[in-house]
Amino acid sequence: MTILEAMQTPLREILITGLMILLLLQGYLMLAFIGLDRKNRLNIAGVILFAVEFLIFFLALDTVFHYAEPEKPRTWPGYVMAFHALPAVLLIVFELICAAAMVAGFLRLGRSRREKLTYWAVKETIDLLPAGVAFAEEDGSVVLANLTMNRIAGQKSGRTIRNTELLPKETVYDDGEKTWQFTREKISEGGKDYLQLTATDITTQAKINEELKGKNTKLKEIKKRLEIYNRTAEQLIISQELLNARMQVHNETGHVLLASRRYMDHPEVVDEAALLNILQITNASLLREYEEDDTTRDPLTEAMEMARTIGVKVALGGVIPADGAARNILAVAINECATNARKHADGDLLKVSTGEQDGGLCITVVSNGEPADKKVSEGGGLSSLRTLVENAGGMMEICSTDPFTLRIVLKNGSRE
Repeated sequence: MTILEAMQTPLREILITGLMILLLLQGYLMLAFIGLDRKNRLNIAGVILFAVEFLIFFLALDTVFHYAEPEKPRTWPGYVMAFHALPAVLLIVFELICAAAMVAGFLRLGRSRREKLTYWAVKETIDLLPAGVAFAEEDGSVVLANLTMNRIAGQKSGRTIRNTELLPKETVYDDGEKTWQFTREKISEGGKDYLQLTATDITTQAKINEELKGKNTKLKEIKKRLEIYNRTAEQLIISQELLNARMQVHNETGHVLLASRRYMDHPEVVDEAALLNILQITNASLLREYEEDDTTRDPLTEAMEMARTIGVKVALGGVIPADGAARNILAVAINECATNARKHADGDLLKVSTGEQDGGLCITVVSNGEPADKKVSEGGGLSSLRTLVENAGGMMEICSTDPFTLRIVLKNGSRE
């Protein structure tokens, strides 16, 4: 079967399509080899093979047209008729040989690209970089840009980068998905200056910076609150110091007066040396004429001693706080109740009982003496004692006046 006869059968589409595919692939392969090395001998063979394939494809098309339109005159009728008369198997063998040569050519092309550094190899490598990279001439015309830089420019201007003017002017640019930091640097190659532009992905760092800004804002708010707290705490400390000073003056002055009165009424039962010592200490304390030492004094022991000095016996029982605010409040309560019992009721006995109540501490103070002819009003020492108890989170109440009974309840947290 000749080629002309084959073109009159369904084999025609297979032969023409095969020739067209081979021609296109050979054209790509020829240009690829020329791009790798223009002086290679394989390039000449590739050009010759492309020309032969083009000629065969042209004659095959002419055969089809001759079959379809036999009445029209043909170009180069002698050559065309000679081609028509060739066996169709020769055309099939030619296509197979060209296909094999094409496979070998593509294998060699792949090996050459792996072994040689070419423009396309550099371009593919740069395109794989996660950062955006572009090189431009001094006038801003872009010579080379990778896919990432083109994508950034496309999001900014809607088209690929051709000039550096299309790039964002900001040093840091957010495209909605990532945050980029742009750097520009001049480089020289072959005696010519170029501008290198790099876009680095700093999305993670930008998020961290935003979080730090938020934390800094919160720290500033906390700082303002701490300043307010410090001012408030300073005022509270001053108020507490004033309260302590008033209580100290009230208690010490009251003790001295009561001790002096007892000495005047019953000089035979009072130790004059002890009384003079108390007067000396009290006067020095009030006038601040003595040098304080660092000796820790137990407030409860001092309260018991002061009560004994003014002739009041203290019967203490129950759970005695070892230290902390509860022990101090117990001492102040004994001081105040002993002073009031001696001063206002001529009493000489104070019964103090302590015990657990709802996880806290309950203090009950009962004094003897003459019953009050009117309701006891809180003033001076009792007011200071109430303030001390309430500042510690507790409560105080006067349960009765005959006999005088004082009750203090401290919560668990206020005992420390």
